[in-house]
Amino acid sequence: MPRKTKKTYKELALEFKKTRSEKVYNELYAKMRPGLWSYVNKIVKDPAVSDDIVSTTLTTVYLKIDQYNESYQITTWAYRIAYNECIGWIRFRNKKVSMNAFTDKGIDPPTHLVPNIDKDNSMPPTEKDFWEAENLLMEQVRLTKEAIYALPPMYKRFMVERFLNKKSYNDILDIMKTHEKDINLQTVKNRIFRGRRIVKKQLESMKVFSEA
Repeated sequence: MPRKTKKTYKELALEFKKTRSEKVYNELYAKMRPGLWSYVNKIVKDPAVSDDIVSTTLTTVYLKIDQYNESYQITTWAYRIAYNECIGWIRFRNKKVSMNAFTDKGIDPPTHLVPNIDKDNSMPPTEKDFWEAENLLMEQVRLTKEAIYALPPMYKRFMVERFLNKKSYNDILDIMKTHEKDINLQTVKNRIFRGRRIVKKQLESMKVFSEA
């Protein structure tokens, strides 16, 4: 009796995409999980976090299988999802400044560090690639903090509370009333808006935000 040939990652992915068979997905899950977990754990160096990220990654594969481009390997797509989850975890862990506050598109890892399944079939980013992206994010956050602290006092206090201390507008209003009795919510919003524009302009002049 001929030996049954094991299906490849891609064959399983295509079969699941077509049939939505739970049995096929479970087989794909079991086949992909060990490699994904090893990759993620090399980056985050925390087994429990790695479990969560891999679970999230494979759940995303399950829910968004229709988005899988059949021209490329399922592993490239899955590793890219895992990579982005790792970046998100690092940002959360370090409680960084919200870069989205200063650019419409936010800050993403350098595009050459993330495989694009729409353009090529590149290998997933390595641990070195990840930490290069992380170092870039750290530098962007450092420069943003410096720009906030360099603001004129009438803007700096508001910006520190909003973007570094994560205070709501109403919380900031309560804090500032101890300094300015007649201040109102609209004044708080206006000063944050103006401070944000100054910081954004300074960061753009320093080319902190990469061009699209």
